[in-house]
Amino acid sequence: MKLFFIVGEDSGDALAAPVISALQEASLNEPIECMGIGGPLMEEKGFQTLLPMDQISVMGIWEILPKLLHLMKIKKAILDEIESIQPDAVITVDFPDFNFHIAQSLKKRGVYKGKIIHYVAPSVWAWRPERAQKIAQFLDGVMCLFPMEPEYFTKHNLNAAHVGHPLAVSEAKSATGKIFRKENEIPDSAKTLGLFFGSRDGEFKNLSSIIKSATLLIDDVEDELHIIAPTLPRLEYDVQTILKGFHLPVYVISNPLMKWEAMKACDVAIAVSGTVGLELAYAGVPHIICYKVNPITALIIKLLVKVKHVHLANILLGREVVPELLQGNCMPEAIAQKVEDLLQDDKLRQKQIDAFKELDTKLGPREEQTPSQKAVKFIIETINKN
Repeated sequence: MKLFFIVGEDSGDALAAPVISALQEASLNEPIECMGIGGPLMEEKGFQTLLPMDQISVMGIWEILPKLLHLMKIKKAILDEIESIQPDAVITVDFPDFNFHIAQSLKKRGVYKGKIIHYVAPSVWAWRPERAQKIAQFLDGVMCLFPMEPEYFTKHNLNAAHVGHPLAVSEAKSATGKIFRKENEIPDSAKTLGLFFGSRDGEFKNLSSIIKSATLLIDDVEDELHIIAPTLPRLEYDVQTILKGFHLPVYVISNPLMKWEAMKACDVAIAVSGTVGLELAYAGVPHIICYKVNPITALIIKLLVKVKHVHLANILLGREVVPELLQGNCMPEAIAQKVEDLLQDDKLRQKQIDAFKELDTKLGPREEQTPSQKAVKFIIETINKN
């Protein structure tokens, strides 16, 4: 069996890696090849990288223009490679703008004869519901993270299933942060501020100095403040560099085994909008999110998107539980003030924590099969379906 994965960012790499492991466990009597575009976590599971994912990892409408010609060449090369290999299935993981373009082109060209399966359903329940009918024309299956999602696609005759959210089987709930504090000798009396700079190079470039400036403003007010900055191994040096020279204690951590302990050791956090926001919410860590893109990109997004919130937890909960400081509001002073409110007001901090508990039902119940095992079952059934 041959499977061709297309992953465009770190969150997709983290989703696909356990699926590759589960595929190997499920096919002990049959060799399985997983290849395509992926990341380091997938490679650790035996994935054959034909192209590193950073070659296609471009976010934003205006930001993509300078790389458009390069991406068009990559797209053609990917299509040609898939048509040449003829894998049993093409598994696109999140990253919908690029991946749906690939899937649509494969169907239109008609050379590839296998199945096309997408992992992480687009949030049609939040905005642009017409996308469900459109993608049903070029996908053979979609794997959903949330239990209410499949019905949006099955009504358009697209095979869809709720496989579960990886957070439900993570250590987000069991971690306490005490181990991290003890190992790093952080006093119980000390306040800790988590800094989450995002996973994309563009995000770090645009937002790291703003987050740093906000942190310095907070430090002017807070006594005995400790900074915890969990990040990815490839961004560790950049994070260390941006935080170099701080006179207050700073802990930069890139070990994935300590991810949840480091996160739960944070009293309050500042996070770049993205996957980490939902992770922080599910783990019960009070925080604010911030984001800023090119003004032209922001204007186009504003015209297209009808949803009131950006943070997925706010969308799921139907209200703004986590402050969203975006575009013009993404300023050091505003960020610092919102964080100070959380650090100084126990009731405000607890209000967030209490609201986050509602996410348990939104993500679905913990089941015997892991999301990765359920994903494998769906992939195999879709491949075998006439």
